[in-house]
Amino acid sequence: MKRGIVYFVGLNLIAFAVVFNIRLNFGVAAFSSSMYATSEIFGISLGTASIIFYLLFIVIQCVLSRKISLMYILEIPLSFAFGWLTDLYDFILPEIPFVFPVRLVLFCLSMCVTAMGVFLCVRSNLILTPTYGIVKTISEVFGLPFSACKNGFDITMVLLTVILCAVNHTQFYGIGIGTVLSAVCLGRIIRIYEKKIPLSFPPLSWQKSK
Repeated sequence: MKRGIVYFVGLNLIAFAVVFNIRLNFGVAAFSSSMYATSEIFGISLGTASIIFYLLFIVIQCVLSRKISLMYILEIPLSFAFGWLTDLYDFILPEIPFVFPVRLVLFCLSMCVTAMGVFLCVRSNLILTPTYGIVKTISEVFGLPFSACKNGFDITMVLLTVILCAVNHTQFYGIGIGTVLSAVCLGRIIRIYEKKIPLSFPPLSWQKSK
């Protein structure tokens, strides 16, 4: 029960923070920048764009780990569920017409919320969203800290956003100072949580034989 609650809270924190960052109009979080740019360029919902990227990330996880595990398979329905959850928050969250200094403070707080959501989902040891599942897979395959892989992944997503917008001759959707801050700081905030919060759950029986 505790594991499930931790996971549910973490998942909702991530979805909320993704949409909240967009409302701040301060540059979306780095890990969602390509998804946001795709939704704007091709006129689809953010949730739909997220699902497309999530399915691609699942394929990459299978290639990197050289296996198709139950964990990866379970990420497929989760991808759709999280995409729909993102669209739900996109529907219910209003615009935030605050001045620049307030938006900056709120964005910093939203990074902490995002990092906490990631931390809770990872430590619950259940099914990760593919955005974080791929980071965990890279961490395990190459023996690197999760937080370091998260920083690298975020920077890669920003570069992909730049390329995507340039190729389609559009403005650089969602990229701003907030995007840079999240790319640089989000992994470090997660690292702080890893050191300060003694929260972890052992693998479930079906995960041990994945």
